[in-house]
Amino acid sequence: MPFASIPFERFSDLVRITFRSIRHRNYRLFFFGQSISLVGTWLQNTALAWLVYSITKDSRALGVMGFLGAVPILFLGVYAGTVADEFPKRKILLITQALLGLFAFLLAFFIWQNWTAIWILGLVNLLSGATIAFDLPTRQAFVVEMVGKEDIPNAVALNSAIFNAARLVGPALGALIIATISIELCFILNGVSFIAVIIGLLMMRMPHEVRNRRLKDESRIQSMKEGVRYLYQIPNFRALMVLVIAMTLFAWSYTVNLPVIAVEVLKGDSATYGALLSANGLGALVAALTQAAFSTKLRARFMVYFSIATFILSISLIPLFTLTLPVLFCLGLTGWSVITFFITANSTLQRFVPDELRGRVMGIYSLAFAGLFPFGSLLAGFLAHEYGVGSALWTDSAILLVVAAFTYRFVRKLPSLSVIAERTGTKAIRAEVFNQPVSSQRNVQVETVN
Repeated sequence: MPFASIPFERFSDLVRITFRSIRHRNYRLFFFGQSISLVGTWLQNTALAWLVYSITKDSRALGVMGFLGAVPILFLGVYAGTVADEFPKRKILLITQALLGLFAFLLAFFIWQNWTAIWILGLVNLLSGATIAFDLPTRQAFVVEMVGKEDIPNAVALNSAIFNAARLVGPALGALIIATISIELCFILNGVSFIAVIIGLLMMRMPHEVRNRRLKDESRIQSMKEGVRYLYQIPNFRALMVLVIAMTLFAWSYTVNLPVIAVEVLKGDSATYGALLSANGLGALVAALTQAAFSTKLRARFMVYFSIATFILSISLIPLFTLTLPVLFCLGLTGWSVITFFITANSTLQRFVPDELRGRVMGIYSLAFAGLFPFGSLLAGFLAHEYGVGSALWTDSAILLVVAAFTYRFVRKLPSLSVIAERTGTKAIRAEVFNQPVSSQRNVQVETVN
């Protein structure tokens, strides 16, 4: 049916369903603040990657910068999730957002002074990564306090939608600013953009901010272990986290080599690089909006494996082309598949984990999603430098295919999480139900955190 012939009522209903989380005032403030800030983030990401590659002409340097920006999450992610469970999340976010804005201004100052040694850029990137280690799990766990459990899948998808809308606009705008004005302006605008988030957080009304105090005889290390033990004891979550790790190491890391594809494969410049990022972002944006509108109608397990298969196919085709248009199309599919996978994984975890463990679980997810990214970045950068970007993409795809096949053989015999939740009579999946006979699982109750 052509778009113009769709009845207005049906289209308006689709828009209302897609953006239903915005009816919550606190989330609305968060949504619009993030919409501004994330454009600034992509301006900076584009400018930093182009600056590093312009200075070094070495794909390994891109991998090192990716490593420095994300490795703090590897060491701090689970700890940060425990902190997010203990303290008001909004206050943590106010601190992290202010620090990230400060680091953006520092980068602008260093570039203006021509202090662009790689070790200086790497040090600021490392400090930003340490801040993001606390920001990421806190921000993800904060969603349920703004919208409630029923709207978590939609809110997670909308978060991804604004991230990828910014990803669509930011790189193209960044390339334009770099070419016509100056590269340091991208960092200045990013620093200014954090003000929007801070204002939104200050305007929120949070009469009952969640704060879970540890028992006096429980150390923070024990609290961290509890989150790890919970995910490990549930087979569905265990398999899902293996896939998240594999997608981070062997799928998400392809973005490190986009400047290499732009320059060495397509013989382009900063505008070509911006076009690649924008095409990737467009596919990701379509994925996020699709998930926001239809997440309740899509089977999570099917979408996980379908998105992985789509990624493997699309990323494997890219080295076969030397024209820009087919590469842009493949990157659109790649962006769709990666974001569909991570939205599905994130919302699945948040829907079924107990409230008192959400910060820790999202800390572990952040570790797998972002903390392991530097290792994937280093591998992707090394393979591209030593064997060519095509070999790098094909090697990662082959490994991902093996992991996906292995986990599918394992999970296809397991009941889905929604079936388990229905059996236990609770929306949260408790680890202890796997040590009980099915007949007694109905007595498990959801605990409420005040």
